[in-house]
Amino acid sequence: MARDLGPRGKMCRRLGIPLSRITAKDPDKDPVLRRPYPPGQHGATARTSVSDFARRLREKQKLKLYYGLMEKQCRAAFQEASRAPGNTGTVLLQLLESRLDSLVLRAGLATSIRQARQFVRHGYLHVDGKRADIPSFRVKPGSEVRFHAAHLKLAVVQESFSRMKSRSVPAYVQVLGEGEGLRYMRLPEREEIPVDVNEPFIVEYYAQRS
Repeated sequence: MARDLGPRGKMCRRLGIPLSRITAKDPDKDPVLRRPYPPGQHGATARTSVSDFARRLREKQKLKLYYGLMEKQCRAAFQEASRAPGNTGTVLLQLLESRLDSLVLRAGLATSIRQARQFVRHGYLHVDGKRADIPSFRVKPGSEVRFHAAHLKLAVVQESFSRMKSRSVPAYVQVLGEGEGLRYMRLPEREEIPVDVNEPFIVEYYAQRS
C-alpha cells in the first residue's frame, strides 16, 4: 500500500499549517509556530508564487496533508465527488471525513492520521462488529467503530486517547465510553469539518486537468 512517509514538519512549514493542528504535537515545539516561513536556506526571505495555479496547487497539497493521501487517492475522491449530487467541494470533504482512519482521528482515538491508519491496518478496529483493516473504508452514518477488546488494552491505544482527551470532537462523531470506539452520527456540514482548505480551488484544479 502506497503511503506518504515524507517529513511532515517541512511540508507543514511550506504550506503554513501548524503541525499541532494535525497531530498531538506540543504547540511549544511546533516547527511552524517557531519558524513561520518555508524550509530551506532562503526560506525566511524567499518570494512565494502568487499565480492562480500556485494557489490552487497549494490548496490541493493542504488537503492531501490533512488526510495523508497520495495523489491517486485524492484524484479518485474528487472524481467520485464530481459524479455525486450537491456541491462538489463539500461532497469531497464529506467523502474524506467518512474514511475509517479519518473518523478514528476525529474521535481522538489516535494522535495523527498516520497512527489512525496504523491502528486500522493492524486490525485493531471493528465496524458494526466486523473487522475492518482498510483505512479508506467508507463508514456509513449510524455505524459504530470499536476497538477489539484485546487491542483496547494496549499501552499505545490508551496513551493515544489520553493525549487527545483535550481535543474537541466534532458533533458528527460520538466517542463511546472511555475511548472504546466511536459512533458516526451523520454526514458533517462543511463548517464542522476541521480542515482549513479552500475547496473551490481544489475543484478548479482537478476540473482543469480532467
